[in-house]
Amino acid sequence: MKKLLATSSILALILTAGVAKPYNIDNSHSAVKFQVTHMMISDVDGAFNEFSGKIDFDEESKTLKALEGEVAIKSIDTKNDARDKHLNAADFFDAAKFPKATLVMKSLEGDKLTADVTLRGVTKPVVFDVSVKGPVENPMTKKQIISVKLEGKINRKDFKVGSGTANAIVSDEVEIKVQIEAGEK
Repeated sequence: MKKLLATSSILALILTAGVAKPYNIDNSHSAVKFQVTHMMISDVDGAFNEFSGKIDFDEESKTLKALEGEVAIKSIDTKNDARDKHLNAADFFDAAKFPKATLVMKSLEGDKLTADVTLRGVTKPVVFDVSVKGPVENPMTKKQIISVKLEGKINRKDFKVGSGTANAIVSDEVEIKVQIEAGEK
């Protein structure tokens, strides 16, 4: 009987060690941003104001085990209503036909995270520099929180975003920056 209990205890420890926990994204402390070059001389910043996602984090190894996110294309915000309307139109994001963009983590090796990014129905692998901080205890909720930062670049034309736009107007390269604060459920 003692041997059975000892074996059960060891098995329970093995099964629970390094188990990832789900974390909730805190949208008020998170952002999904991008930057392009306009007329090849000035940078234009933008963001998506509506986004959601899922994170699984292993507190013991301090490692992301899963990361998924989506943005509502209609929530694009470049601080210019006319430009935002044009970006939602069929020749750019075509928000009516493709209302969401998604990111799904495929692998994490050191400080490089590879994710499948889907825009306008086109899915491509993208490599991001990743930084994960925490967990630390939130003094208000007494729950653990983490920070996840992703930085990467895509070619917008690979995703058929503004593919008819002349290169002199807006750069093909788009910098993407995602800052997430998330807390354990």
